[in-house]
Amino acid sequence: WLYIGCTKNISYIFRICPDPDINFFLYTPDHETMPMQVSVGSKWTNLTETDFKPHNPTKIIIHGYNSDMDLPALVEIRKEYLKTTKYNIFTVDWAPLAKSPCYLGAVHNARHVGSCTAQLIRQIRNAGAKEIHLIGFSLGAHIPNYIAISLRPYILPRITGLDPALPLFVTLNIDEKLDKSDAKFVDVYHTNAFAQGKAENSGHVDFFLNGGVVQPGCWAENRFFSCNHHRAPLYFAESINTKKGFWGWPCTSFILYLLGRCPPTETQILMGENVSWKSSGMYLVLTESVSPFAVGKYVGPLVEILKKISEKDRKELLNKYQKKIIEFIEDDELTQESSKHIQIEYLLLSEFADNIFSRISNKSLT
Repeated sequence: WLYIGCTKNISYIFRICPDPDINFFLYTPDHETMPMQVSVGSKWTNLTETDFKPHNPTKIIIHGYNSDMDLPALVEIRKEYLKTTKYNIFTVDWAPLAKSPCYLGAVHNARHVGSCTAQLIRQIRNAGAKEIHLIGFSLGAHIPNYIAISLRPYILPRITGLDPALPLFVTLNIDEKLDKSDAKFVDVYHTNAFAQGKAENSGHVDFFLNGGVVQPGCWAENRFFSCNHHRAPLYFAESINTKKGFWGWPCTSFILYLLGRCPPTETQILMGENVSWKSSGMYLVLTESVSPFAVGKYVGPLVEILKKISEKDRKELLNKYQKKIIEFIEDDELTQESSKHIQIEYLLLSEFADNIFSRISNKSLT
């Protein structure tokens, strides 16, 4: 299915920046609903003609495959930022290059989108901006990797990856996917692992919401896959202004979570917009099944908390894959950086997909 409709779309090698199919829009407190279009080239920009304030923090939001910047979950992120603080919110709309049915073409075009967005960041930096934060969803979560490559030796301050896309990104080559070398701080949120999103740790800190595979309440949705996948930006949007906060406890690896070896602890960190840049490793986070999703810091018997975190899904996965998983574990030395996580992604992807499809045979996959 990755190659369907791909005769015309694999075209980034023939394109140059600026590209009419890649558009940048600026939202500010004075332009919350009527954004200003920003034009950039290697040596020119209309940035000074806009309401851009270089002393304000800058957020750059990037959509994924078969989408655009009107995706409700991404609109929520933009709106939450502009509720309380003065931000420069840039959106990167590359919808013409991300159209279905050619996913392969969109993946190829992502590199070109990264190059053009790097030009925008150069102009922002030339104007004096220092606080720059990239936020990418799904396939758009890997575009900051290409941006980072284009900007070397400059290092981006922060990248947030919202359920980074899995298909065609199972690789050991860190220049072909989002990873923690792409910025000074990379925080990643997993909500649909093994289906549309990756299970591999991709940042300095990775948060697995409700186990990172299936989200509570999504079985009732007609759009099962998109419900799980889109929860990542929805959770992040809520994290910007929530009073309760999303809190997680540490786990050495996703595989050890499947094995039931990550019981909750009293050591918890805050995830989302206000995550500490000192955070590192993998964390498990609980949410409610409907908005507002944040449940706050966990209190009460730890056994009750453990029961809440997708225990049914964890046991189903473990029962199906435990023999193969255990074969990869030697003397309890499976670490976050282990290349075995990549091998396990290859190993489990097709089987997990079959399991999911059988469970939702009567559901819509759109």
